[in-house]
Amino acid sequence: MVVSYLGWEQEYFLVDSALYPLRPDLIMVDRTLIGHNAARNQQLEDHYLGSIPERVLAFMRDLEFECYKLGIPVKARHNEVAPNQFEIAPVYEAANLANDHNLLLMAMMKKVSERHGFKVLFHEKPFAGVNGSGKHCNWSIGTVSGIGLFTPGKTDTENLMFLLFVVNVLKAVYDNNALLKASVLTATNAHRLGANEAPPAIISAFLGDQLVQAFEDLLNSKDMVKLKGKTSYSLNIPQVPELLLDNTDRNRTSPFAFTGNRFEFRAVGSSANCSNAVATLNTIVADQLKVFKEAVDKRVASGTPLMQAILDETREVYRASKNICFDGNGYSDEWKAEAARRGLDCETSVPKSYDILVDPRPSPSTRGPAS
Repeated sequence: MVVSYLGWEQEYFLVDSALYPLRPDLIMVDRTLIGHNAARNQQLEDHYLGSIPERVLAFMRDLEFECYKLGIPVKARHNEVAPNQFEIAPVYEAANLANDHNLLLMAMMKKVSERHGFKVLFHEKPFAGVNGSGKHCNWSIGTVSGIGLFTPGKTDTENLMFLLFVVNVLKAVYDNNALLKASVLTATNAHRLGANEAPPAIISAFLGDQLVQAFEDLLNSKDMVKLKGKTSYSLNIPQVPELLLDNTDRNRTSPFAFTGNRFEFRAVGSSANCSNAVATLNTIVADQLKVFKEAVDKRVASGTPLMQAILDETREVYRASKNICFDGNGYSDEWKAEAARRGLDCETSVPKSYDILVDPRPSPSTRGPAS
């Protein structure tokens, strides 16, 4: 059996509870609506690079203790880029359990913050001019026996399985990019998307140079391609060892980025229940895998050996979905025009984006195999 896994990253702001009552806009809508921008915000990103303030650290320790009592396996804690913005993240879990733990955590954060004289803000854009808050959903699928389906292997068979599952995710996201966007787009998240390191409201996928090259090589070959391992970088200084370079360096303007053994869905908002986004991902990928299997069975029935049939269909699915791949600047006007040319959904209005939820037409992936 295959299960989905989730590792969320919960970003949030802390506001002094003594100052909070002075801002009726914060009280009513969780964001500032009037006033000047702060004279000092994140120009130097010194908050991000600095140590956690002692008062905040006391809150984090108290929160982590409460989380452990509830069985929430929180692990990471650190400053975020904007002043008074922070992040907490857990160990990966099965998606449904991880989502329950995230909702428990948010409730506990409100309770524990009051003990320490804070008000916690989950709004995606509480302050203008600085980073908003997201809930990056690191999503993957694997077998119950422990095999990660987005992890490259050591043999051609293992690597073909890796390429197969990655390419079917790409096809699912390409065919259903409007639906996937609707799963995360809210009135509050719309304030965040498209600025200050938040991805734009156009769904695209980032794969990294080496993985893109592997798929492009596959298009030009009838045989299995070789996946390159990590390359090294040397400063030619004897005292400094060689460094292994990551094959999947992140593009922070990409809403759906492959990061080594998972996809990071960066468009989810900090106040959201991430079950909507994850359930949508699971559903569209399951639908596409069903179509893929039917196409492979058809090739096998016509006399093609099984492994060759899988390889051939993987190649054709990538050919049909490569328009979803984009590794450039998602903020640029050129990308907006290019995305429209590729047939991606570029709607930014939240109410209009919800129209896809009641669209009676079947998704492209249910209309037949890519081949």
